This record gives sequence, C-alpha cells and structure tokens, in this order.
Amino acid sequence: MTEPKPAGDFLRDILRQAGRSKERSGYNEALDQILTEPQRPHVQVLGCRAGKLVLEVDSAPLFAELSGFRREEIRLRINQLLPEQPIAQLTFRLGGTGHV
Repeated sequence: MTEPKPAGDFLRDILRQAGRSKERSGYNEALDQILTEPQRPHVQVLGCRAGKLVLEVDSAPLFAELSGFRREEIRLRINQLLPEQPIAQLTFRLGGTGHV
C-alpha cells in the first residue's frame, strides 16, 4: 500500500496544470485565427516546452498538408500573434501517437 500524498503536493500539481492550460489557451486562440473552420476541430495542442510546440492532428490528409506545406507559415503566424511565447520549432503528431 502506498503512502497518502500530502495536500501540498496536490496543490502544486493543480497550479502546474493551470499554468499549462493558460499557456495552451493562447496557442489555441492563435490556431483559431490561423486554421480554417473545418480544419480547427482536427488539431489540438499537446504541449509546449522550451520553444517547441507539439500539435496533434487526427486526420492523415490534414497532417500531410500542415506538416509538409504549412509548418513554417503556421509557426511564423503563431509568433506574430504571441510574441511573448515565441515558437522555435513546430512539431505535428498524427492521431493518438502522442499518448503512446
């Protein structure tokens, strides 16, 4: 049987997750402006760390378009819309591969 987790650890985890959610919301808002309305539901922010933004795309044709032809355009537009959170590298993952 494992030891109970101290309440301070729970609070620290909650605050950490809230910070990540706030950071992701900025990228989500930028993607709302960059991607077309039919494309947007298929792209989700997986995370961002050290200037590397990871997006998950659940459609193979859309994945090919975004990763092959529009990667740099999207990265530059995100940097224009969020100059306080610049992206040096934009990575796409297909489907649920980010959770394996």
